[in-house]
Amino acid sequence: MSNSQWAKNPIDNDWNNTKNWESEEVPDGVAAFADSSITQIQFSKDSKAIIQEIIFKKGAAAFSFTFGSHEGLPGLTIAGSGVLNESMSIQQFRVMATGVSNLIPRLKFINSANAGDESIVYYAGPESLDHGSGGGIITFFDKSTAGSANFTVKTGTLAPPTEKSTVGAIVGFNDSANAGTGTFTLYGTLGTDGDTFGNVVFNNIASADHATFINLGGTVSGGDGGNTQFYNDSSSGFGIFINHGGTYNKSNGGDVAFDGNATAANGQFYNRVAEVTGANGGVTSFNNNPPAMGGIGANAGNAIFHNYGAIENSQGGGGHTELTAKYGSPSAANGNFHNYGSVISSRSSAGHTVLTVNLPCNYAPTAGNGLFWNYPALSEYGAAGNTQFSIYGSGDPEGRVPTAENATFYNLGAYIQGAAGGFTELSDDCTAANATFIAESGINGGKGGSIIFSGNVSGASCRIQLIGNGEFDISQHSGEVSIGTLNLTGGIIRISLGKETTLLTVNNEVNINLEVSFSFCQMDNGEFEINKSYAILKAPNLNNYPIDQFTGNCLDGIVPQFEIKDNTLFVAFKVA
Repeated sequence: MSNSQWAKNPIDNDWNNTKNWESEEVPDGVAAFADSSITQIQFSKDSKAIIQEIIFKKGAAAFSFTFGSHEGLPGLTIAGSGVLNESMSIQQFRVMATGVSNLIPRLKFINSANAGDESIVYYAGPESLDHGSGGGIITFFDKSTAGSANFTVKTGTLAPPTEKSTVGAIVGFNDSANAGTGTFTLYGTLGTDGDTFGNVVFNNIASADHATFINLGGTVSGGDGGNTQFYNDSSSGFGIFINHGGTYNKSNGGDVAFDGNATAANGQFYNRVAEVTGANGGVTSFNNNPPAMGGIGANAGNAIFHNYGAIENSQGGGGHTELTAKYGSPSAANGNFHNYGSVISSRSSAGHTVLTVNLPCNYAPTAGNGLFWNYPALSEYGAAGNTQFSIYGSGDPEGRVPTAENATFYNLGAYIQGAAGGFTELSDDCTAANATFIAESGINGGKGGSIIFSGNVSGASCRIQLIGNGEFDISQHSGEVSIGTLNLTGGIIRISLGKETTLLTVNNEVNINLEVSFSFCQMDNGEFEINKSYAILKAPNLNNYPIDQFTGNCLDGIVPQFEIKDNTLFVAFKVA
């Protein structure tokens, strides 16, 4: 291998011109840079240079390396120890091209090459922001690493060609490559093609390691924000991911997507609220994109997710996490999800986590062993942080329904007068499985947290705990609700009375420590009857509790009367 230093007075700016090197030979070992009259270096379209190490010596000038479009071999492959900067200058590598594939980059790192420290700046983007399309590609293979370098990823204003082009600029990690402790700033759509954005993509078993990713929100109507994407069995490692909300009406926020069997591992995710009304917040999603999986899917690992709500009336959609099961069966695994409240009344303006399917489908999401924290609203008329389980579309789900599995849900009470507490809602045919749901009391006149079962939700083994004015709302359920255990330190149970009264059946036992309040409403069909006794609560040990531990609201001005018989609590509204 040959080593050489870039000439002090080169004849032009072409890396591949032998006359530009002191040895008059293009090096393939070590390329050194010091002082030079030309510091803007380019790689010709037919360049296929390979180097082991690039070193910027002490006192070196600030150099810039630019790569243009080409569909063939990489303009430069760094195959050895990588890039080392001993100078005090910032060194730049700019891939300004219309890329073809993550596997055909213009700048390529292989073996164990290191992209350098924070003084090395990389740019992947189009040939021109205003007149370019797609963007350039930088890819790491084998066990190479981004080191602690800085990366900026952008796309052009124009829609990319329908063939032989990526949807945006890419920094890719394949094989066992990792992002080190690098910092990545990704920009969203600039033109009318909403599917074009800056990407950082992980494939195979590549890892984000301890890097930081800033996915900026969309800036044009219908446009996406920057995207970080994980495929195959790749991992977010211990990375930090900041997904900003959209900044323009109908724009989307920055996005981290886990597809295939990828895992969020030990990452930290911050999904920010949209900056303007009508825009969407930052999002982390699981199995929202191809490829279709064989019944398994991505998982949240042990990661922590912060989904923020609006703190100003001018803001839009809240940050959110989605387990959508479009192309696989994702799991919240052992993830920790924090859903924060909003000052705005719109439910979507609060931080939220959703587990959904759209029928017909072949998959279903699960909350795994996750821990979900739903925080209260930030004003009297604001929306609370929430977790939702739901089914869209029509048809028989055939058991492929969102499930709470073994997760725990803390629904925190409000601390502002009249404000709503955090809530968990299961609807349609979703199942509460073996999960634990806790609705805590509000203070200072704030409402308690709430647990809502509607439609045909099942939960024969789940555990419900109500504290203070925490609520369990089954008033919109289609009939009897069956759960495992009910623990009541106070609490409010909302029930509808009528032809199909929502009887709450506890299969194991009920534990009552303070007076329990029922909130009754009449069913929409108007078949509620005066002087009729309705079974509302059943538990194998209910006979152990005195009748004066139960209270409820009036209907039609009539005070409810309670009776326990055969471990079943009945209520009637009687007139003489």
